[in-house]
Amino acid sequence: MTGAKNTAATMKENILKALEFPRHMIRENVDLLSCRFNGHYVGELGCKLCNAATECKWLTQHDEFSNLARKPLAEVGEALEFAMHFVEALVMESDHDCEMCRCEACHWLRGARETVAEFHHVSSGSSS
Repeated sequence: MTGAKNTAATMKENILKALEFPRHMIRENVDLLSCRFNGHYVGELGCKLCNAATECKWLTQHDEFSNLARKPLAEVGEALEFAMHFVEALVMESDHDCEMCRCEACHWLRGARETVAEFHHVSSGSSS
């Protein structure tokens, strides 16, 4: 059981570190300057017409100040999956061959895919 806890703790640390890059990418690719709430998600009523509401909500819930370390592994794992899909969309939009490209986004994406696969493996193993 201790080994499973260490694996989950290590997994969580890996995910928290991996979330640094997509936060930067989202901030860089979402027009937060024109936001009347300065890029802070204020809820569906205030943000319902904004095209970046989903990204702002993710940033608000998973920024450096949101006590991510206290959140359960499942929640930070889901945050990484969202981030992976966001970066994946940007990479596809730029027409990169993610498996061959050496840019930072493609490199991060390859690592994120491995981490998400490990997360699913750890999550399914910890439930048994």
